[in-house]
Amino acid sequence: MTNTQKGWLAAIFIGLLWGIPWIVGTPILEVMDPQVLVWLRYTIAFITLGLIFNIGLATGKMKKKADFKLNWANRNDIFWAACCGIIGQGAFSFLSFLSLDYITASENGVIQGLIPILILCVGFLRHGERFTVMQMMCALGAFLGVAILVMDPQSETNGFNIGHLICFGSAASFATMAYARAKLAEKYGSVATMFHQFVFASLGFGLYLFVVGADFSSALNVFSSPLRILCITILGVGISGISYLIYIYGMERVGVDGTGMALNLMPLSSFVLAVFALGEQVTPMRLVAIAVVIISMMAFMKAGSKKQAAVAEPETAKDVMSSRPCRSQ
Repeated sequence: MTNTQKGWLAAIFIGLLWGIPWIVGTPILEVMDPQVLVWLRYTIAFITLGLIFNIGLATGKMKKKADFKLNWANRNDIFWAACCGIIGQGAFSFLSFLSLDYITASENGVIQGLIPILILCVGFLRHGERFTVMQMMCALGAFLGVAILVMDPQSETNGFNIGHLICFGSAASFATMAYARAKLAEKYGSVATMFHQFVFASLGFGLYLFVVGADFSSALNVFSSPLRILCITILGVGISGISYLIYIYGMERVGVDGTGMALNLMPLSSFVLAVFALGEQVTPMRLVAIAVVIISMMAFMKAGSKKQAAVAEPETAKDVMSSRPCRSQ
């Protein structure tokens, strides 16, 4: 098997894996509040990623780009790392789990599939990014798919409700921190940046639980059944910890566009597992909605790739021209 094939397998695996947090979180939410689950998830995640990172450094498998210093001079990076952790990870996870009180896990997964579009919206508002006509049409198609899903008369949730807005807020929380996360990763490295985010997510929600007087001991309820132990292991160790290493592995071999295309499998993964694991209904409108969202997102990513290629070509030509030696007269 070639490195490219391994990269595609890794990217597809991540696309399927990242569609199931809302599924595996459902049995755990039966015995603890969403905010306690978020704290537990990211505490396990930063311990897992910290061990992996330090073992990688010790064995020479990983390299540290720069030290993340906790001092006043580095206050800007500390602030954005905290925002990425508390908002981009913690609030994202908390709101998503909270929405499951009102909507189904498959609906949650489909709405989370809008994240790439929301990221570009943030780029449009803050960084001068521009949509192409094709991307705007694809974005409208994706939102149409979500509207079809929400308005399904056979849905268990009986149409649009507050849970859909909460879930959309979850996706927006992740998207708003995308550019800050990318900037930190460029400076400190992807794995180190994820580790810092998980630490801040755990500390932030731990402080919140302490202030509101939440019962930390309810986290021990995760040991009440083998199923819940398996779910928190998948959620904290697998999805929040090891999966980012697999994602980076895939991205290095098939590129950002390839992994981005594979991530469009998230809504499908959520839907399939929700049907088989949670017994959710399969309705014609739900199938149509998921198909519309996935096709729209794939076309959206494709249009973005063509836009980047079109921008890169003039720059490449310019570099070639400027590199040619001038002839003497």
